[in-house]
Amino acid sequence: MHILLLILQLQFSQLPPPAADEKPQPAEVPQIEVVTPQPTPARPGLLARNPTVSTVGAYAFIPALATLLGMQMWEWGDTTHFKAGSDGWFQRHNTHGGADKMGHAWSFYMGSRLFTTYFDAVHPDDHRKAAFFGAGLSWFGSVAVEIGDGFASVYGFSYTDLIANTVGVALALAQELWPGVDDLFDFSTHVLYSPGFMSPANPNKFDFATDYSGQLITLHLRLGGLGLARSNPLRYLRLDLGYFARCYEVNDGCSKESLGTDAYETRSLYVGVSFDLARMIRDHGEANSWLQYFGTFSRYYNFNGFFPMGLNVDLNHGNAVNFGMSTDSQIR
Repeated sequence: MHILLLILQLQFSQLPPPAADEKPQPAEVPQIEVVTPQPTPARPGLLARNPTVSTVGAYAFIPALATLLGMQMWEWGDTTHFKAGSDGWFQRHNTHGGADKMGHAWSFYMGSRLFTTYFDAVHPDDHRKAAFFGAGLSWFGSVAVEIGDGFASVYGFSYTDLIANTVGVALALAQELWPGVDDLFDFSTHVLYSPGFMSPANPNKFDFATDYSGQLITLHLRLGGLGLARSNPLRYLRLDLGYFARCYEVNDGCSKESLGTDAYETRSLYVGVSFDLARMIRDHGEANSWLQYFGTFSRYYNFNGFFPMGLNVDLNHGNAVNFGMSTDSQIR
């Protein structure tokens, strides 16, 4: 029996040990690559898709439009004799009392800002190029205007007008190229139609740009653009320096042509303070609100002119100081 047990023990000892229990391996999950869809690039606008046509077209259209308007409103072409010269600056006995120089500067300043907006649509990725194209178009338009005046018997090509135009365009270009300049200055007009302009004697009531007896042109220093005022309420104020003339227009009831005397003619410097509505709205208004457009517009049209907060220095009458803009006090 013992021998049999030993034989069985020997036999079983040579068998391989039982396999250990193996834990099942989890099935391998295939990796799924998630592809995030890329937004489709916005299709360029019509102007951006045709930059050459858009640019050449604008440079041809604006001078042509100026020519048509000049022939209709400013007697262009009533003479074939081209005349040129200087009609002075801001002298007392100058035509319009020099107010036309301020009007020229503002008009072509505004043209430059508007045309730059147009060329931003033509060159959406290059604002610098848009600024130069916009300024160039405004300046060439001003040259076309002066050439047209050269063929009008009552006007003539004016070198001083062209210089005023260039100053306005240069300011606009500087604001477009350097944000710090744009943050520091505004250049605006205020128009309150004068009695002479609205009188039956004036057949052209569309040409409000030449109502110099109803205008105030102002250069504003925006205190918010100065480092000392950026963090206090002064940033919402502007220091104003303006110029206007009254009773120089033929149809004014107080003009030399109407009364036979120039005693009522005034050339005035305006010094005052106004609210920076654009900065107020930008800081406290909704970003996409229509108020933002109103704020931008207030940089070019001076709503504060309806309630001027300043004084005038009458250069024609011993630098007398007065208030208001003299429009409503004209002899009618």
